[in-house]
Amino acid sequence: MNAFIKSIVVFNEDGEKRHVDLTDGLNVITGDSKSGKSALLEIIDYCFGSSKSTIPKGEVTKFSSLYSLIIKFPLYTLIIGRKRFENNGRRQMYLYRTSDDIIPAELNVSIFEDENLLNLEQAKLEIGLAFGVVIADTTDDVNATKKEPRPSVRNMTSYMFQHQNLVANKFTLFYRFEDSIKRDQVIGQFPIFAGWVDQQYYNYKIELDELLKRKKRIEKFQESYNQAIEKVKGKLLNTFKRYYMLVGERLDDNISLPRLLSLRNHLPDFTRESYLSEEKERRYNELKNQRENLKQQRYDIEASISNLELSHGYGESYSSNLKSLQATLNHSMNHNDHYHCPLCGNEVPEINAKIISLQTSKQWLKKELASVKGHGNEFYSQINKLNRQKTSINEAIKELNAEITKIENITERLKETKRLDNEVIYARAAIDHECDAIEEQIRILKNSNEGSDSRIEELNALIDGYHLDVYKAQAKTFFRKNISRIIEKLDFEEEFRPADVNFQLETFDLYHYEKDSKSRVYLSEMGSGANWLACHVSLFLSFLHFFAIQEKSSIPSILFLDQPSQVYFPEKAYVDTKEKPHDFQKVEQIYKTILEEIDLIEQTAGFKPQVIVTDHVGELDIEGYDFKDYLRKNWRGNDNKFI
Repeated sequence: MNAFIKSIVVFNEDGEKRHVDLTDGLNVITGDSKSGKSALLEIIDYCFGSSKSTIPKGEVTKFSSLYSLIIKFPLYTLIIGRKRFENNGRRQMYLYRTSDDIIPAELNVSIFEDENLLNLEQAKLEIGLAFGVVIADTTDDVNATKKEPRPSVRNMTSYMFQHQNLVANKFTLFYRFEDSIKRDQVIGQFPIFAGWVDQQYYNYKIELDELLKRKKRIEKFQESYNQAIEKVKGKLLNTFKRYYMLVGERLDDNISLPRLLSLRNHLPDFTRESYLSEEKERRYNELKNQRENLKQQRYDIEASISNLELSHGYGESYSSNLKSLQATLNHSMNHNDHYHCPLCGNEVPEINAKIISLQTSKQWLKKELASVKGHGNEFYSQINKLNRQKTSINEAIKELNAEITKIENITERLKETKRLDNEVIYARAAIDHECDAIEEQIRILKNSNEGSDSRIEELNALIDGYHLDVYKAQAKTFFRKNISRIIEKLDFEEEFRPADVNFQLETFDLYHYEKDSKSRVYLSEMGSGANWLACHVSLFLSFLHFFAIQEKSSIPSILFLDQPSQVYFPEKAYVDTKEKPHDFQKVEQIYKTILEEIDLIEQTAGFKPQVIVTDHVGELDIEGYDFKDYLRKNWRGNDNKFI
């Protein structure tokens, strides 16, 4: 995204202002300690919608009533304003968009009127829209209890800011990554910020998720339906047999459900011979015999359960007795193999024999206890298995009772009406009713999945059309080449040269690949602050380049580095070029590398990115560049500071 901060402006209650004007390219603000340098990054962060103010307490906060940024886009200018946090800044921000070219020195506090006032959340949304974040919902789980958070300008800042305590940190690369939720959001939203996906992508994803889960439910229902099919068939078969019994015919037991359903339209007709048939009596006796057989099986199972429970009781008693005996032995056991008379010193054979006998008994007791220890579980397992069989038999007996009762009811009605044809009509109606119900279930099952597979295939093709795997592979290659190329220019330890530094898009971890040992050396495993600084600078210059060349990226081409030279001059408020020439050359090399990367990005992207550096270095002698061209403020000496 081609955009840069044109000015950082601070107003007091009287409308008086202080401002730091910036351009695209490199902008250096240097000065003494407590001159206000470190407040600049925090002001930018605050104007980008931070939930709290981290602007350092002091002269800046005493002076300030309203903080403002002027952001220049190719076709318009966006002015952001936010009052002090305790003065309604926690809830509201000002946004003003204009096509006019704004001159910071002429900016008046009167521009921040109520008509340009938005609540904090709406303001963050509008800033994100200005940068091109138009995706509203990234939820891809239809069962999610709440929506995924909307991509926000707050997550963009992780790619833009390197604070003083972060720029050379060995444990943390990114701003706000101490919050694991924010960390996961930034990583997950990388394809969005890179411009690889749009809202339609997530619409496809959630529709696909819904279809896949519905398909899984249908498959589970299908599995349950298949398991119940024999039971359904058995019930329907009994209904058919009742009809066949009434018309004096027999029906084969070995008939499939589809055949039964089709048979409803080809039932044998009722005839005079039906009155003479003994099929009803045969069927009735057959069912009663089946019931008696099942009752006998149930009786046998109940007897087995009773015997097992009794045996288990004996086993528990036996085990308890063995444990009591073991306790007695443990208490009284002599640990000596031989016993000698305390008076004469001679062995006592009778006592020694008893000692050996007791030791043998103890060994037997241990083995016996070990053998009975697991028997209780076996008893329970067998009893549970038999109880399940008993339950199944009870259900079968219940079904037989129902069928026998129906035949008995038919017999009673026939005694009263003498009309067998009526019973046949009722039986046919029962067949039609049950067949209709089963066919409806089958139809629902078929229709519920109809078209789903083709739509799933279509959605997968649409999602694949975004080529995320290709983009990620290309990005991985880009970061590896670019980071390794940049880091070779910096003060990177010889032990790790030639550099092969990789960035993992899945975890946002950085590591150097050691070819000799074929191992990874992560940032936290590297020694020396110079290595850590080199890794941070090379990675974030690579991010700057990467997002600049992504056609639809929403990350503004802005990078803020706060005091990168602290690795070499940690205790200096001002560094003279005459001091520590070797370390100073390394600092100059950092700035030269930044300038070279800005030039390279301009060549590939067609515009200059913005790099803002606050530092305590003095004048630098950068080969091929004039440091003064990039020096925006030099706050040194009395009363020479931001505020």
